[in-house]
Amino acid sequence: MLRGLMREHPMREPSAPAVRDVVQHLLAVLPELDEGDQRLSLALYRELAQGAPVPHSLLATRLGISVAEVDQRLANWPGIHRDEQQRIVGYWGLTIVPTRHGLRVGEQNLYAWCAWDTLFIPALLGACAQVESACRDTNAPVRLTVGSDALEAASPENLWVSFVLPSADSMRRDLRASFCHNVHFFRSPDLAALHRVLPPSAFVLTLADAFEVGRARNRSRYRLVADLLTVTSEAG
Repeated sequence: MLRGLMREHPMREPSAPAVRDVVQHLLAVLPELDEGDQRLSLALYRELAQGAPVPHSLLATRLGISVAEVDQRLANWPGIHRDEQQRIVGYWGLTIVPTRHGLRVGEQNLYAWCAWDTLFIPALLGACAQVESACRDTNAPVRLTVGSDALEAASPENLWVSFVLPSADSMRRDLRASFCHNVHFFRSPDLAALHRVLPPSAFVLTLADAFEVGRARNRSRYRLVADLLTVTSEAG
């Protein structure tokens, strides 16, 4: 398994926080979700993965709740993008609008807002994704196969993922600007290359560590509906 191969090379950029610290920070700045929110969030991801804009009425039907309840729950959620008809076209990293990070899930061409999204979203969909992206520094191609609970293949194998640790306020104001625009694949952990294109606060994680951050995030964020996920309890 790729994850095992990558852990034979445990090198991490010296100034990068530990995986546990990254997870704790992200969970602290993300909005809390109760059980109903968690079910709605997963339903939204899975409807969006069908490749079409998602109206609130579709989510209400899927969950057996009123449109008014969907409206109320989504009213203050950050990270939702809509089209002119107010249908949802992007949600917390998954979008049907083309970006530099492509995901092929089944017969659907989907997209992610950042490199890390491609690592945790397949588990939320319960599906395997073929990822097509590029190194932020060299623009050389990056290709991954990300299963619902494992990294299955990567080319090149020794990839790195840039990260930042935004504040809760900045994420709520603009999730993409404060976080996603700084999270990319790199084919080298060279900090000089990283900081040519990203802020001084950026750091890099190995691909395996970035994947583990995503697994831990999913386990905690959807802990009340764990039966709907295919995420194991391995420590991150």
